[in-house]
Amino acid sequence: MAVRSAGWVIGAVTGVVVGTLLALVTQDWQESREAADVARRAAAFEHRDVVPEPGDAVRALVEQDSRLAIDPLLADRVPVADRRRAEALLDGSPVPARIAYLTYPETQDEGYTSSGAAAQWRTAVGEEGHYVVLWDSGHTESGAFGLEEHYVESRTEGQPGPALVRLAEEMAEWEAEPLPTRPEPVHDYDSWGGIGGGLAAGALMGLFGVVPVFLLLRWFVGTRRREVS
Repeated sequence: MAVRSAGWVIGAVTGVVVGTLLALVTQDWQESREAADVARRAAAFEHRDVVPEPGDAVRALVEQDSRLAIDPLLADRVPVADRRRAEALLDGSPVPARIAYLTYPETQDEGYTSSGAAAQWRTAVGEEGHYVVLWDSGHTESGAFGLEEHYVESRTEGQPGPALVRLAEEMAEWEAEPLPTRPEPVHDYDSWGGIGGGLAAGALMGLFGVVPVFLLLRWFVGTRRREVS
Protein backbone atom coordinates (compact mmCIF):
# COMPACT_ATOMS: atom_id res chain seq x y z
CA MET A 1 0.00 0.00 0.00
CA ALA A 2 2.82 2.36 0.90
CA VAL A 3 4.57 1.58 -2.40
CA ARG A 4 1.36 2.29 -4.29
CA SER A 5 0.91 5.67 -2.53
CA ALA A 6 4.53 6.53 -3.21
CA GLY A 7 3.94 5.77 -6.89
CA TRP A 8 1.11 8.27 -7.01
CA VAL A 9 3.29 10.92 -5.39
CA ILE A 10 6.22 10.20 -7.72
CA GLY A 11 3.90 10.37 -10.72
CA ALA A 12 2.48 13.72 -9.61
CA VAL A 13 5.93 15.21 -8.99
CA THR A 14 7.21 13.88 -12.30
CA GLY A 15 4.26 15.48 -14.10
CA VAL A 16 4.94 18.84 -12.47
CA VAL A 17 8.65 18.71 -13.35
CA VAL A 18 8.02 17.66 -16.96
CA GLY A 19 5.35 20.32 -17.38
CA THR A 20 7.65 23.02 -16.01
CA LEU A 21 10.52 21.97 -18.28
CA LEU A 22 8.20 21.87 -21.27
CA ALA A 23 6.97 25.38 -20.46
CA LEU A 24 10.53 26.71 -20.24
CA VAL A 25 11.53 25.08 -23.53
CA THR A 26 8.40 26.47 -25.21
CA GLN A 27 9.14 29.95 -23.87
CA ASP A 28 12.73 29.85 -25.19
CA TRP A 29 11.48 28.69 -28.60
CA GLN A 30 8.87 31.43 -28.72
CA GLU A 31 11.41 34.13 -27.82
CA SER A 32 13.88 32.91 -30.45
CA ARG A 33 11.10 32.82 -33.07
CA GLU A 34 10.06 36.40 -32.23
CA ALA A 35 13.68 37.57 -32.41
CA ALA A 36 14.09 35.95 -35.84
CA ASP A 37 10.87 37.60 -37.04
CA VAL A 38 12.07 41.05 -35.90
CA ALA A 39 15.41 40.52 -37.67
CA ARG A 40 13.60 39.48 -40.86
CA ARG A 41 11.35 42.54 -40.81
CA ALA A 42 14.32 44.81 -40.04
CA ALA A 43 16.16 43.46 -43.09
CA ALA A 44 13.17 44.40 -45.25
CA PHE A 45 13.68 48.07 -44.34
CA GLU A 46 17.25 47.93 -45.66
CA HIS A 47 16.22 46.43 -49.00
CA ARG A 48 16.31 48.79 -51.98
CA ASP A 49 14.81 47.88 -55.34
CA VAL A 50 16.98 48.49 -58.37
CA VAL A 51 14.96 50.60 -60.82
CA PRO A 52 16.20 50.54 -64.44
CA GLU A 53 16.68 53.71 -66.42
CA PRO A 54 13.44 55.01 -67.99
CA GLY A 55 12.72 54.64 -71.65
CA ASP A 56 11.64 57.35 -74.09
CA ALA A 57 8.02 57.60 -72.96
CA VAL A 58 8.84 57.89 -69.25
CA ARG A 59 11.79 60.20 -69.95
CA ALA A 60 9.40 62.55 -71.76
CA LEU A 61 7.37 62.78 -68.55
CA VAL A 62 10.42 63.48 -66.40
CA GLU A 63 11.58 66.29 -68.69
CA GLN A 64 8.33 68.24 -68.32
CA ASP A 65 8.68 71.13 -65.86
CA SER A 66 5.28 70.62 -64.28
CA ARG A 67 3.61 68.58 -61.57
CA LEU A 68 1.22 67.39 -64.26
CA ALA A 69 3.15 65.47 -66.91
CA ILE A 70 1.30 64.32 -70.01
CA ASP A 71 2.43 61.87 -72.64
CA PRO A 72 2.92 63.97 -75.82
CA LEU A 73 0.87 61.39 -77.73
CA LEU A 74 -2.09 62.12 -75.43
CA ALA A 75 -1.74 65.90 -75.07
CA ASP A 76 -4.59 66.70 -77.48
CA ARG A 77 -7.04 64.70 -75.33
CA VAL A 78 -6.80 67.04 -72.33
CA PRO A 79 -8.55 70.43 -72.63
CA VAL A 80 -6.29 73.38 -71.77
CA ALA A 81 -8.66 74.64 -69.05
CA ASP A 82 -8.69 71.26 -67.29
CA ARG A 83 -4.92 70.98 -67.57
CA ARG A 84 -4.39 74.40 -66.02
CA ARG A 85 -6.90 73.64 -63.24
CA ALA A 86 -5.17 70.37 -62.37
CA GLU A 87 -1.73 72.03 -62.42
CA ALA A 88 -2.93 74.81 -60.11
CA LEU A 89 -4.33 72.29 -57.64
CA LEU A 90 -1.10 70.29 -57.61
CA ASP A 91 1.07 73.41 -57.30
CA GLY A 92 -0.99 74.49 -54.28
CA SER A 93 -0.73 71.14 -52.54
CA PRO A 94 1.05 71.42 -49.16
CA VAL A 95 2.64 68.02 -49.80
CA PRO A 96 4.36 67.62 -53.20
CA ALA A 97 2.00 65.73 -55.50
CA ARG A 98 2.50 64.77 -59.13
CA ILE A 99 0.33 63.17 -61.80
CA ALA A 100 1.44 61.55 -65.05
CA TYR A 101 -1.04 60.87 -67.86
CA LEU A 102 0.33 58.01 -69.92
CA THR A 103 -0.74 55.41 -72.47
CA TYR A 104 -1.48 52.07 -70.86
CA PRO A 105 0.95 49.39 -72.11
CA GLU A 106 -1.24 46.75 -73.70
CA THR A 107 1.82 44.92 -75.07
CA GLN A 108 5.58 44.95 -74.62
CA ASP A 109 5.96 47.15 -77.69
CA GLU A 110 5.52 50.31 -75.60
CA GLY A 111 8.85 49.62 -73.89
CA TYR A 112 7.50 49.79 -70.33
CA THR A 113 5.12 48.05 -67.96
CA SER A 114 2.44 49.64 -65.80
CA SER A 115 4.24 49.16 -62.48
CA GLY A 116 7.68 49.66 -64.00
CA ALA A 117 6.84 53.00 -65.62
CA ALA A 118 5.41 54.36 -62.36
CA ALA A 119 8.52 53.36 -60.41
CA GLN A 120 10.88 54.73 -63.07
CA TRP A 121 9.03 58.04 -63.22
CA ARG A 122 8.98 58.80 -59.48
CA THR A 123 12.54 57.54 -59.02
CA ALA A 124 13.83 59.72 -61.87
CA VAL A 125 12.01 62.79 -60.51
CA GLY A 126 13.34 62.01 -57.04
CA GLU A 127 11.29 64.56 -55.11
CA GLU A 128 9.68 63.45 -51.86
CA GLY A 129 5.93 63.32 -52.30
CA HIS A 130 3.01 61.47 -53.85
CA TYR A 131 2.92 60.19 -57.42
CA VAL A 132 0.00 58.83 -59.42
CA VAL A 133 0.02 57.59 -62.99
CA LEU A 134 -3.35 57.99 -64.69
CA TRP A 135 -3.52 55.64 -67.65
CA ASP A 136 -5.56 56.48 -70.73
CA SER A 137 -7.66 53.44 -69.78
CA GLY A 138 -8.89 55.28 -66.68
CA HIS A 139 -6.97 53.12 -64.21
CA THR A 140 -4.36 54.50 -61.82
CA GLU A 141 -1.04 53.41 -60.35
CA SER A 142 -0.31 55.21 -57.08
CA GLY A 143 2.97 55.42 -55.21
CA ALA A 144 5.14 57.71 -53.15
CA PHE A 145 8.77 58.70 -52.79
CA GLY A 146 9.96 58.93 -49.18
CA LEU A 147 6.41 58.81 -47.79
CA GLU A 148 3.70 56.28 -47.06
CA GLU A 149 1.61 55.97 -50.19
CA HIS A 150 -2.09 56.72 -50.52
CA TYR A 151 -4.66 54.95 -52.61
CA VAL A 152 -6.80 56.77 -55.13
CA GLU A 153 -10.48 56.99 -54.24
CA SER A 154 -11.64 59.43 -56.91
CA ARG A 155 -13.44 58.28 -60.05
CA THR A 156 -10.85 58.44 -62.82
CA GLU A 157 -12.78 56.87 -65.69
CA GLY A 158 -14.34 58.96 -68.42
CA GLN A 159 -13.01 62.13 -70.03
CA PRO A 160 -9.34 62.59 -69.08
CA GLY A 161 -9.60 66.34 -68.40
CA PRO A 162 -12.24 66.13 -65.63
CA ALA A 163 -10.61 62.93 -64.34
CA LEU A 164 -7.29 64.73 -63.94
CA VAL A 165 -9.00 67.59 -62.09
CA ARG A 166 -10.79 65.19 -59.72
CA LEU A 167 -7.56 63.31 -59.09
CA ALA A 168 -5.64 66.55 -58.45
CA GLU A 169 -8.32 67.73 -56.02
CA GLU A 170 -7.98 64.50 -54.04
CA MET A 171 -4.17 64.46 -54.05
CA ALA A 172 -4.04 68.09 -52.85
CA GLU A 173 -5.62 66.83 -49.60
CA TRP A 174 -3.18 63.97 -49.01
CA GLU A 175 -0.95 64.27 -45.98
CA ALA A 176 2.72 63.47 -45.56
CA GLU A 177 3.05 60.34 -43.45
CA PRO A 178 6.74 59.44 -43.00
CA LEU A 179 7.91 55.99 -43.88
CA PRO A 180 8.71 53.78 -40.87
CA THR A 181 12.43 53.27 -40.38
CA ARG A 182 12.25 50.20 -38.18
CA PRO A 183 9.81 47.36 -37.57
CA GLU A 184 7.22 47.56 -34.86
CA PRO A 185 8.53 46.22 -31.53
CA VAL A 186 7.38 42.83 -30.36
CA HIS A 187 4.19 43.08 -28.36
CA ASP A 188 5.48 42.48 -24.83
CA TYR A 189 2.16 42.61 -23.00
CA ASP A 190 2.17 39.99 -20.27
CA SER A 191 -1.25 39.23 -18.87
CA TRP A 192 0.34 37.21 -16.04
CA GLY A 193 2.51 40.03 -14.72
CA GLY A 194 5.95 38.54 -15.28
CA ILE A 195 7.55 35.20 -14.42
CA GLY A 196 6.30 35.29 -10.84
CA GLY A 197 2.76 35.92 -11.95
CA GLY A 198 3.03 33.14 -14.50
CA LEU A 199 4.24 30.66 -11.90
CA ALA A 200 1.47 31.71 -9.54
CA ALA A 201 -1.11 31.35 -12.31
CA GLY A 202 0.27 27.93 -13.16
CA ALA A 203 0.10 26.89 -9.52
CA LEU A 204 -3.52 28.03 -9.28
CA MET A 205 -4.47 26.23 -12.48
CA GLY A 206 -2.74 23.13 -11.19
CA LEU A 207 -4.42 23.42 -7.78
CA PHE A 208 -7.94 23.90 -9.14
CA GLY A 209 -7.58 22.00 -12.40
CA VAL A 210 -4.98 19.26 -12.32
CA VAL A 211 -5.14 18.32 -8.63
CA PRO A 212 -8.92 17.66 -8.57
CA VAL A 213 -8.62 15.51 -11.68
CA PHE A 214 -5.65 13.69 -10.11
CA LEU A 215 -7.58 13.03 -6.87
CA LEU A 216 -10.66 11.92 -8.78
CA LEU A 217 -8.58 9.49 -10.84
CA ARG A 218 -6.91 8.15 -7.73
CA TRP A 219 -10.29 7.66 -6.02
CA PHE A 220 -11.71 5.92 -9.10
CA VAL A 221 -8.74 3.57 -9.43
CA GLY A 222 -8.83 2.76 -5.72
CA THR A 223 -12.58 2.05 -5.85
CA ARG A 224 -12.21 -0.29 -8.81
CA ARG A 225 -9.42 -2.19 -7.11
CA ARG A 226 -11.49 -2.65 -3.95
CA GLU A 227 -14.41 -3.92 -6.03
CA VAL A 228 -12.17 -6.40 -7.82
CA SER A 229 -10.64 -7.64 -4.59
